[in-house]
Amino acid sequence: MALATFGNLFLIFVIFRGNQVVRRRISPVQLLLLHTCAADLLFALLTLGTEILTLVSYPKFRGSDLACKAMRYAQVFPMYASPFLLVAISADRYQAICRPLANIRSSRFRRPNYFAAVAWVLALLFSIPQLFIWKKKENGECATIYGSKSHLLKNLYVISFNTIAWLLPSIFAACFYYCVCKAVWMSRSKAATQQEANKLEPKKSDVTQDYIERLRKKSCGHRRQNSEYDRKRVQTVRLTMTIIATNFFLWMPFCVVNMIQAIKPDALSASLSVYVMILGNLNSCVNPWLYILFNRSQAVKALCGRNAVGYTSHRSETDVSSTRRSERKTSTANSSFHPTTDSVKMKVRRNVSFQAQTKTQCVNGGSESDILIRRYPCSMYSRKTKRMTEKSLSNGYRTSLPENDSAVVLVTTSGRELANGVNRA
Repeated sequence: MALATFGNLFLIFVIFRGNQVVRRRISPVQLLLLHTCAADLLFALLTLGTEILTLVSYPKFRGSDLACKAMRYAQVFPMYASPFLLVAISADRYQAICRPLANIRSSRFRRPNYFAAVAWVLALLFSIPQLFIWKKKENGECATIYGSKSHLLKNLYVISFNTIAWLLPSIFAACFYYCVCKAVWMSRSKAATQQEANKLEPKKSDVTQDYIERLRKKSCGHRRQNSEYDRKRVQTVRLTMTIIATNFFLWMPFCVVNMIQAIKPDALSASLSVYVMILGNLNSCVNPWLYILFNRSQAVKALCGRNAVGYTSHRSETDVSSTRRSERKTSTANSSFHPTTDSVKMKVRRNVSFQAQTKTQCVNGGSESDILIRRYPCSMYSRKTKRMTEKSLSNGYRTSLPENDSAVVLVTTSGRELANGVNRA
């Protein structure tokens, strides 16, 4: 009981504190895991705690008949809630991965809260039979209403409890994760096929290939974001599958032994059920440490704060890159047309295709240098912009606009326009 309480409280601290350190909102899976922590805490405090108190005063129960019913109801309620919440986690992953369009239409927090609410309500409803099965007898014992002769009623209750609280949730979770794993596998196979198809593409001209390479370099950041998203998605699926599989295998011995004893009471020893019950109780202790095992970096950040190794380097790299981007934007916005004498490649672009090359002579420096001229149709620019372009050209370079009605803009090899007041289309 102490291990389950400490582990779940520590997991709640890791989730809240870790997200606070990295300044990130709680994810849907983390929200459902918090509900699971609440169910495990109720299991440790209500189920195990009240059972310990009952064993201390056994065989007499120190309370009224209503207290006996309420205690048995509270003992079973977390045992229903925990597996139902694991099914809610698997349903949430199925909705997010296999049905992304429906996921977009709904709120990212409304869906997990809805699944969690359904799990809690079902746990409350399926625990109601405890109010009619248990009562305080005349000898002061809190026991079931069926005696030694009511084997049929007892067997029916035991089989229904093990089926609803263990077997059916495991089947539903297995079906959901079969669809999730199938979708992830198909997505990866399609990505691998697309990469192979890109390698087998026919070779294009040098000009077209250069243009395509520039577009691919611009999309590198987008590909890295997709790769990081796919990695986190697969990690989340592995985490939740491990938690559900652990719940299934830890509770399987107890449920199987319990059903065998209900059908054939003399088939197994009574002490065996006690040992397998202890094994099932370990589930509430193991779940928090499984999450921490899969998210060790978040646990370190929660304990060490912003001084955690990895977080500081990540933040410093982000700050440096953002500072460089801001400096680049500021220098582009505030700089006037001051051409340099460094030689760069030049090509003329009309609409999309590259057509010709030309050279201009630097007036200020006195040396000749190639520059990149980008030619746009005049429909992209107003006459005022065209006059500003002519003025900028006259400040540094000796060139002339073409006879046809189009605007000429000087840019560097990095694609930055040198003419003041001209925005790229």
